[in-house]
Amino acid sequence: MLKVKGLSFSYGDFSVENVCFEVKEGEILTLLGPNGSGKTTILKNVYGLLKPKKKCVFIDGRDFHSLSLKERAKLAGYVPQSHYPPFPYTVLDVVVMGLASQLSVFESPKDEHYEKALEKLRLLGMERFKDRPYTQLSGGQLQLILIARALVQEPKVLLLDEPTAHLDFKNQVKILGIIKKLAREERITAILTLHDPNLASIYSDKIALVKEGRIRAVGESSEILREEILEEVYGVPIHILEFNGFRVIMPKTEVV
Repeated sequence: MLKVKGLSFSYGDFSVENVCFEVKEGEILTLLGPNGSGKTTILKNVYGLLKPKKKCVFIDGRDFHSLSLKERAKLAGYVPQSHYPPFPYTVLDVVVMGLASQLSVFESPKDEHYEKALEKLRLLGMERFKDRPYTQLSGGQLQLILIARALVQEPKVLLLDEPTAHLDFKNQVKILGIIKKLAREERITAILTLHDPNLASIYSDKIALVKEGRIRAVGESSEILREEILEEVYGVPIHILEFNGFRVIMPKTEVV
């Protein structure tokens, strides 16, 4: 459903080169790797916030970047790692802003747009916050509102940059669980970036390991998350424990 073929981009002394992967409808692919490896750069290139060197992103066979802004907004939604609004808009208004590309320059949102926004807030269990100022939300709540803002476009593809950044363990699990549920029930294709290989293993259908702007390996987590590959990507000794069908990835440490 989404195909990235030969994505390349460079700025300064950093570049991503020949990035390739495919994600089917309803699947979750995680770009996994250390800080500065190029995960966010790849995600921004896929969405079009950065411009790759050539045509390389296709959704249902269509060249995504050649489409109009309105067409692209209907196909893909983007959730940034963080967002700091300049004004205390209500939660409902922030979600409605996700429909901006579908309105004309001087057109104001109508009742139908607000109802669509409420529908997405209900889907994420956030309707009760609709009148609260956006600036008064917790980190986990804020992430859910950003997801609702992307979902109101009714995209086929959802791109999320570090959706668990700065969240506690409970909210990390909650956010990733919701993303997985959306992929399964709404048939949304999701691509996200993460640092934690354990979370990636639990919530991803496919994983692409990223190091120094290159995809080192891509495939199902059981194939990709192996000690030798993780050690090469992260640069630390890795040990994988298996019990009750689960695999736990941890660094090898010496007790001093």
